Amino acid sequence: MPWWLWELLRSFKFLSASGQEGFWRSKRIYELVIPLVISASSAAVYVKWPAFFQTDLLSKFSASLFQFMVFVVPFHLAALAAIATFARSNMDKPLRGADVSIRVWDNADSQYFYKSLTLRQYTCLLFGYLCSIGLTFIVIFVLLSGLNLEWLLGDWVGPAKQLTFFLLMFFLAHYATLTVYAITFLFDKVNGIDEK
Repeated sequence: MPWWLWELLRSFKFLSASGQEGFWRSKRIYELVIPLVISASSAAVYVKWPAFFQTDLLSKFSASLFQFMVFVVPFHLAALAAIATFARSNMDKPLRGADVSIRVWDNADSQYFYKSLTLRQYTCLLFGYLCSIGLTFIVIFVLLSGLNLEWLLGDWVGPAKQLTFFLLMFFLAHYATLTVYAITFLFDKVNGIDEK
């Protein structure tokens, strides 16, 4: 992978951050399980009962999602800037309750090692990831909005609409779940609400 692409995709490292607990007690529930359940259930209803939905559902849904992203990405960018520059000593301490680490390259030893993250590093990764996927959605929407996809896809337009609905639902559920996770994470970890 070219170095410049690696740099552009760096914020996606949040997905590789993992703790010591198993899959069912990890952040993978917020990243994958909840969004998959929501999107699969919604897609099943969409495929089984298409008459239940408006004929222009995808265009309205994607346009509404675009407006939501335009609104929420700046919020996440502001949160990222605030967390990155916030002068509070407990932000640079290890995460309480879990040792979360990511794989990092060591130039001196020419090998990877696992680095434990501080509260600030983990939170910055989280908000950086949310900003990145939000901006990616906005760019893809802008690029595709002017295309005649029904003409381009031809006979594949039906399955493509079903897949698009599933992907839009997954993206919305993924983004919303991680946003709620980010907010509650900040309340819990930064302010220590649940501490004695």
